Amino acid sequence: MNFSLNEGQKFLQKLAKDFTINTIDPIAPKMESDARLPDDLIGKFAHVGLLGMTVPGNKNSEASTLDCSLVIEQIAYSGTGAWWLVAFNNSIPEIIHQFGSEGIKQKYLAPLCNGTSYGSVQFTEEETGSDPEALTTKGMPEGEYYVINGMKRFSTFGDRNGCAIVYVKDENGACTAFIIEKKQKGYSTEKSWELMGAGGIEAVDVYFQDMHVPKENIVGIKGKGFDILLHWIAIEKIMQSAANIGMAQAALDEAIRYVKARKSRGKLVSGMQGIRWILAEMKCKLEAARYLTYRAASLYDVKDMNWKAEAASTKLFVIPATLEIIDKARQLHGCYGYVKDFKIERLYRGAAGASSIATSLEINRSIVGGWLIE
Repeated sequence: MNFSLNEGQKFLQKLAKDFTINTIDPIAPKMESDARLPDDLIGKFAHVGLLGMTVPGNKNSEASTLDCSLVIEQIAYSGTGAWWLVAFNNSIPEIIHQFGSEGIKQKYLAPLCNGTSYGSVQFTEEETGSDPEALTTKGMPEGEYYVINGMKRFSTFGDRNGCAIVYVKDENGACTAFIIEKKQKGYSTEKSWELMGAGGIEAVDVYFQDMHVPKENIVGIKGKGFDILLHWIAIEKIMQSAANIGMAQAALDEAIRYVKARKSRGKLVSGMQGIRWILAEMKCKLEAARYLTYRAASLYDVKDMNWKAEAASTKLFVIPATLEIIDKARQLHGCYGYVKDFKIERLYRGAAGASSIATSLEINRSIVGGWLIE
């Protein structure tokens, strides 16, 4: 397997890195304090072609999932929640492109790619995060429409203008996916949850009250919505792993910078063998996590039949490994690792949710174990 990046990938990597340095880093503290992404950030992402990268006809449309992962890795280096916007407005257009009708593609793809629409995915509810049979939100047919009633929890960008793919229990008790316009009649939001990290993703509760959605807004095959969700989540695992790699790389860089400046008894801490051993272990685990993520993205790009299981396997290794790297970097900072003035504190909080968001590690153990036995 060739681990070298081609010139196009190097270009995207540098583009995303420069964007992070020039656009995100200067406003990172404000994003944290506001718990909201700046309104103009989505347009800036679109302007440089970092949204809808795999959609034909869009800027950077020759990009692959591996390319998207490279970009997300660089954006997440900031330790902010900005990478979520890039992930959602790439993975959701990918789902629409694969499963949506021509009418859905024509109506919803362009806004997601040009920065005028925030994409959301709405499955989780109060009593379930992964079981389609436990859904209580229902969509019932009424003439040319389906009428949706119920609620969804932790909807990322759920209060922002744009579209959402919402999963409901249809009249047959099966899970069906619909694409809707948020903030329309019958759609309301409450409670933006205050998260430990990833400032700005605005996870809200969504309520549906007699929201009428045209039947042609069904995404994919009626009653097969959960298959679409599993497809999207597998992509999201790869992008999430890429994001944690970016934060782990930032943590390693912060740790190296700190120990090269910190003295103990008149000598630089970086000269201590124990410190160097810790850094060496961090580096090795980071590279293993990075290439496992790149491999998973590449397997999706070539449509390997086992790519979903490999995505689960990737998350199962990458998330604990990167969390360990970031925690070790925090410990190397001593008491300063607990201070908001230091970036490592933001990185630690920003990465923490990955073990439970977009499927828990326990679910991924079950996926990988079942795949090996079957």
